Amino acid sequence: PSAVSNGATLAPDFANRLQKNCKKIEKWAQQQGLDAYRLYDADLPEYNLAVDRYADYIVVQEYAAPKNIDPNKARQRLLDAVSATLQVTGVDTNKLVLKVRQKQKGSNQYEKLGNQGDYFDVQEYGAKLWVNLTDYLDTGLFLDHRLTRKMVGEMAQGKDFLNLFAYTGSATVHAALGGAKTTTTVDMSNTYLNWAEQNLILNGFEESRQHKIIQADCLQWLAECKQQYDLIFVDPPTFSNSKRMDDSWDVQRDHLKLMTLLKNIIRSNGTIIFSNNKRGFKMDFDGLTALGLQ
Repeated sequence: PSAVSNGATLAPDFANRLQKNCKKIEKWAQQQGLDAYRLYDADLPEYNLAVDRYADYIVVQEYAAPKNIDPNKARQRLLDAVSATLQVTGVDTNKLVLKVRQKQKGSNQYEKLGNQGDYFDVQEYGAKLWVNLTDYLDTGLFLDHRLTRKMVGEMAQGKDFLNLFAYTGSATVHAALGGAKTTTTVDMSNTYLNWAEQNLILNGFEESRQHKIIQADCLQWLAECKQQYDLIFVDPPTFSNSKRMDDSWDVQRDHLKLMTLLKNIIRSNGTIIFSNNKRGFKMDFDGLTALGLQ
């Protein structure tokens, strides 16, 4: 039966799409050993939001509405979609978290929103990872990187692995579980590095000479780095002008500078996995070729 015929009259198109997605995705996720995954991602333009499952919880994230949409109409659609989500997923109201997205400026992507301290762990391809759905804008786990993390785990055996702009270190956990010889996790935020350390501990690893955790401005650290690595995962912010950084950072403008620094520390036959979330980002392939990266 469709969600609509079950009495969900609010946002019927959205409810039907979400129900269809749930049916398809949840069985697959169980087979894959996944507790955290996306159920809906702005599939219908008029419902511009994401719905994510984290174990028993659902997170609804609103994307900022286009300027030509009446804010009251957008808000009503969001509330209707939340009601439909509760009905389709069957989660308790107190297990649905609503996040409103605005365009981020600089470092406030990582500003603290609350202090409830509600951490719990989710499973991902054999890794256990801590998430917190309420205290920060983000949850501690970027779901769109799930397959990248899996790939890191599959490539890490016997390698010296570097995780730059590491956030909560989830890629490091996958590398360690995948048999990395060493891991190095670098980020500017102590909050997220503590989280990364807890993620390692949860999976039976601890900070040591084998698993290093370093608080630093990533670009500054790179410029001074004397180590060599076989596998590097780098996921820089789109833009940053944090007070703790010497210069502002713009991923479009500065990615070649970053690659130049990485070229100095990657072993021959090594692999750099580069990612960013800037819409319309254009990689400077000619510049990369000139650096000897391919």
